[in-house]
Amino acid sequence: MHPLKRALEVRGWKPPEFARRLREHAARRGIPVGTGKDGVYRWEAGRRPDQRTQRLIAELLGIAATAVKQHPWPGWLALDPLQQPAAHSWDAPGAIQALHEVSGRETVTMDRRLFVHLTGGALTASLWSWLTADPAAAGQLTHSRRLGETSITHVEERVRQLRHADDVDGGGQLLTETALSLQMTVRLLKDRSYTDAHGARLHAAAADLARMHAWAAFDVHDTCADSIFEAALRSAHAASDTALGSHILAFWSIAANNSGRPADAEAMTTAALSAARGRTTPRVEAMLLSRRARARAHQNNPACFADLDRSAVLLDTGRTDDDPEWVYWFDQSELLGALASTHLDMGRPDRAETAFIQTAALSPADRVRTQTLFLARRADAQWRQGEFESACATGGQALDLTEEISSHRAAGPLHDLARRMQPHASVPAVRDFRERVTTTLAAT
Repeated sequence: MHPLKRALEVRGWKPPEFARRLREHAARRGIPVGTGKDGVYRWEAGRRPDQRTQRLIAELLGIAATAVKQHPWPGWLALDPLQQPAAHSWDAPGAIQALHEVSGRETVTMDRRLFVHLTGGALTASLWSWLTADPAAAGQLTHSRRLGETSITHVEERVRQLRHADDVDGGGQLLTETALSLQMTVRLLKDRSYTDAHGARLHAAAADLARMHAWAAFDVHDTCADSIFEAALRSAHAASDTALGSHILAFWSIAANNSGRPADAEAMTTAALSAARGRTTPRVEAMLLSRRARARAHQNNPACFADLDRSAVLLDTGRTDDDPEWVYWFDQSELLGALASTHLDMGRPDRAETAFIQTAALSPADRVRTQTLFLARRADAQWRQGEFESACATGGQALDLTEEISSHRAAGPLHDLARRMQPHASVPAVRDFRERVTTTLAAT
């Protein structure tokens, strides 16, 4: 999403209203500006307003004039005061407050908290705090009734169930269920008392629930909900669980990477690797390397293949009893899928297709969303090689699976592929595939 469009959305302004406000502001300054809604649309599409107009936009949005001088368009829009994250301490009370602000969100609305983007210096500061802050004890001593082992175990089991449900159903149902479970867990953290050990476990559960909620928002709405991901990271920090924090950053990086922010995604995964190296298992480190590889591939950086090679070496060491339960999903099929997707991003569709075939042979049957996504990408690889009928057949298999899940992330590539097929719409297989995409994915 273009930064200007985001700035308008957090204010609830449509382009015509913004254009009117800008003209009125310019008139008060005695500067003639004739910008209309079409001009705003052109800015959002990539055209750069002149320097004088940029200064007027900054004044209207409440951004310091020095930002326009120091940063090129549209980078300075990231300093929009309505999009800066709330200041919370990196301890248990700060984590609880951050979780409280984002919990209970069953749907992604125009609430500005969900559009706060941590990027550039703000992201660096947040990652540095996560790496260096010393969390206070997670325990809470109050006069309220103390939670016991049964209650904590119940919350943890619910988290585990939702984690595995995501593999099968996608983000649609998960968005609602994680919101409700997170809201309940935050209430326990706020209103009940518990030992330090139980408090750490509650914070870990809340962290993974927030991570899943932000992930579901991305899966369904293509929204990288930085505020929710950061609240999850704070709660993992309050739990003193560095590995879990790294896991959250891995998922956050996927959402950022696929929202046009590969440099941020690389920064997240590099911080995660720095924190986790030597403090977790080879399998977790392998997963993090694969996520950084994907961010680097999106920047056309050949170092992505070195990350994948190192990931393969670490994964070959096998499972250990110390592996966290949440890393169950990262296996050879996931690594091969990351390799295939990287080949595709780096312009190697033939190698990508081969790796996607190997991925399909290893992928567990219950990971329907992942299978759908990889089939869509395999169809893309075939299309790029001129294998039109094969691409349509593989795309058809992906369409079959979309009927079992609720995930825009899996459906989006099929929409894109169908659009790129338009010049060959007279080919019977292409025509049939495009018609089926329109029918099957009409509500997606």
